[in-house]
Amino acid sequence: MNAELITASILFTPAAVAGTVFLAGHRASRRADDALAAALAAHRATQSTGTEPPPDGREAAPQPAAEPTRLANVIDFPTRRRNAA
Repeated sequence: MNAELITASILFTPAAVAGTVFLAGHRASRRADDALAAALAAHRATQSTGTEPPPDGREAAPQPAAEPTRLANVIDFPTRRRNAA
């Protein structure tokens, strides 16, 4: 074995081990995400859409529209600076 081969094996071995661990973790995470997506899709398929008439035959009361809320006070940015630098 020459010095270059020893150096290459010392440098590439940790990367190969870490890469294998990262890929295994990515695969497990992807599998969990797919299972969650399937569960959410199944739940969404069983939910009522709200377009069916109520069981007693009367009309459903219309739902009031939610008012949009402001997230923060907006302050105008001054177009001119008071102190010229």
